Amino acid sequence: MNYVVSSVVAFALAVLSQFNVSLERCFLQNNTALLPALISSNSPLLVTLPEPIQISDCFSSDQSYLVLKNILTSNSTIEFFIDPANQLVADRRGIIIQARWSFLNKDNGRKYLFWLYFYLTPENQRQRNGTSKLIIKEIRAERH
Repeated sequence: MNYVVSSVVAFALAVLSQFNVSLERCFLQNNTALLPALISSNSPLLVTLPEPIQISDCFSSDQSYLVLKNILTSNSTIEFFIDPANQLVADRRGIIIQARWSFLNKDNGRKYLFWLYFYLTPENQRQRNGTSKLIIKEIRAERH
């Protein structure tokens, strides 16, 4: 029994680790090509971000891509990292991770710091190898 639990935990941590790498690359490189792998192609995404971005709405998968693409292209990331000091918050349906994101707004040249909170869930569709991937269901932020 312990082997099964250990295997499930190890698998979940490996999937989360791969997701974190993709998320960090997306923000650090301002790489919008990575967005489709991070968001669902068939479920809505709730995005709540304070000024200067000022968005608070639920978007379809296509709208989510366009909104996040616009955010990444209009802001230049200075730093982005998943906060190792804060532990994961997990429930039956998903995981919340926290990230620190500082960026330069290209319109006004000002620097901003956000704490981003990503609510992740396994996607309903299975991949070819029989596993599920994690997707972002909600993004919230606090400005610091």
